[in-house]
Amino acid sequence: MTDPRLNLAPLLEENRDDELVSILSSLHPADIAEALSPLDMEDTIKVMSLMDIQQAADVLVELSESARDHVAQGLPRDQLTKLVAEMDSDDAADIVGDLDGQAQEEVLSAIDSEDSQEVRRLLMYDEETAGGIMQLELVSVQETDKVSQVIEKIRELSDKVEDFEVVFVVDRNIGLKGVVSLKDLVLAQPHTTISDLIENPGLVVRVDEDQESVAQKFQKYDVRAAAVVDSQNRLLGRITVDDIIDVLHEETDQDFYRLAGSSEEEIYTSGALRTAALRLPWLLFNLFGGFITSLILNHYEASLLKTVALVTFVPMVMSLSGAVGSQSATITVRGLAMGRIASGQILKSLFKEQKVTAFMSLAFGITIALVSGSVHGTLRLGLAVGLSISVAILVSAFLGAVTPVFFRTINIDPALASGPVVTSTNDVVSLLIYTMIGTSIA
Repeated sequence: MTDPRLNLAPLLEENRDDELVSILSSLHPADIAEALSPLDMEDTIKVMSLMDIQQAADVLVELSESARDHVAQGLPRDQLTKLVAEMDSDDAADIVGDLDGQAQEEVLSAIDSEDSQEVRRLLMYDEETAGGIMQLELVSVQETDKVSQVIEKIRELSDKVEDFEVVFVVDRNIGLKGVVSLKDLVLAQPHTTISDLIENPGLVVRVDEDQESVAQKFQKYDVRAAAVVDSQNRLLGRITVDDIIDVLHEETDQDFYRLAGSSEEEIYTSGALRTAALRLPWLLFNLFGGFITSLILNHYEASLLKTVALVTFVPMVMSLSGAVGSQSATITVRGLAMGRIASGQILKSLFKEQKVTAFMSLAFGITIALVSGSVHGTLRLGLAVGLSISVAILVSAFLGAVTPVFFRTINIDPALASGPVVTSTNDVVSLLIYTMIGTSIA
């Protein structure tokens, strides 16, 4: 197999198109997409133009979301139209949905009318719902159909419907009744009626259900496909496990970028000025937190100077409390995102996190009290440092766990709470606790 990390730039610079086409023909679309990532827009579009339509369409789907959007915008309209026409409905909707209004209409008007209608239907749904990720290509039959009829229908749809393991059974109003597996169809006699083979449909999701919730159900029930229905239980489409893998990857990326107050678009596609503008509010929040900590130190300056040894432990206090707070925030954000912390389990989860932190704070407090007391030769100082660090860790863990829940309650993505917000807040609170307890005891 050709190395997927192949550097395509020399081949492009030397116009070795025939060699390039030969190499690309042996690569998986995902490997080609990886090889295209270092290239500029002009070279990427050139490589896309050298591939046949089906391969180019598959490669466009495999690109990262930000790269895919930019390539789609840069491709000649007629070439983009041909690529969209080769895609499954859900992939075509993703590509077309990111075009501006005029470009959308040009592409949709140029492709087959049936395909155009399907893409228009999908564009009606929020892209982060079940309707936004479902595909319309499926095989549906009625209970009264014979096995021979169903198999013939599958043959007729073989070019359009790929990678399916079940046939959906519906009534005359397209209401979902159940499914029949391909295995049962193959083993049944041709004259057998579908009603004799029908099974429970397994996982069924509402068209307006959030994609993250759908992904959690796929994990919970360990299924490879799900039916998508409307409020009247009418079958609208299906979601397959490959769609869910993309959702999990996307949601994980979003969470990690948001932990840093950033986004994939900002990092990979925005200009320097825009990137700076997007990050500046979070850094200003940190700056504001820094001013507050300096005011606290200034307020307790006289008391701290009386026991200079207290000052030497300030970095330790802020570091430990910050680390514990970030841990709690990350665990809570991930628990909320993956559905492990349901609305009725929030208090139970918070209580468990505080119990864990209580053991850690006690261990740290005793250790630091003994060490600091021995080094500085005073038990009073050891008690002051140990107690204040224990309390600071407890409060920081509480803030780290509660803040994402608060953000979730007011319909703001909890991941936004876990970067600079929690860190800055913990710095201020932990320093305030340390100086208040430390100066009053030592």
